[in-house]
Amino acid sequence: MSLSSAVVLRAAAACLAVPLVIAVARYGLAWPPAPGCARAPQAARREAARERVAAPRHEPAVVVYVAGDVARPGLVTLPSGARLAAAVAAAGPRPDADLVAVDLAARAEDGQEIVVPVRGAPPPAPRRKPACGPRRAGRAARPVPPAVPLSLNRASAQELARVPGIGPRLAQRIVAYRETYGPFAAIDDLLDVAGVSERTLERVGRSVRP
Repeated sequence: MSLSSAVVLRAAAACLAVPLVIAVARYGLAWPPAPGCARAPQAARREAARERVAAPRHEPAVVVYVAGDVARPGLVTLPSGARLAAAVAAAGPRPDADLVAVDLAARAEDGQEIVVPVRGAPPPAPRRKPACGPRRAGRAARPVPPAVPLSLNRASAQELARVPGIGPRLAQRIVAYRETYGPFAAIDDLLDVAGVSERTLERVGRSVRP
């Protein structure tokens, strides 16, 4: 091959290589990835975020009790954040129900009681919550020992009932015993009364006398 032919071939090859390089630079970056290739981390994170947004949220439910002038009184389950209007509507208010007396726009709270009154009726009295701690109302006062020992043969049943360890029932038995069998000669004679034990005798021994 002559020198001139070699030069011509090299020039032609160079002319063909330039368009090929340009095409690879322009379209090579957009070439689709081969099957099985892992997606970019950013694309995976964006897809996971879209899935979290699209997933339904399971909000806790609240249970309320609807009573009063409704067709279906009872427990009503509502989604969290629902209004009292939804609970009243589920219970079916009657035509004469006073819906103005109920705060229908308030949010329902779990365990809440909703009373729908009759139109024109007085509002229901609020329920009192039990006081915390031990109950004191109605508890009988502890008996106080008498300053002077009481006579088993002269004291009344009311007086004997105030002696610690005797009480109203046992006091009645003591009075009934002395009326039936006569006066007590000693404190130990109390053991003959039904319900009196050695322990009872120890408790009342210093508060009574024959």
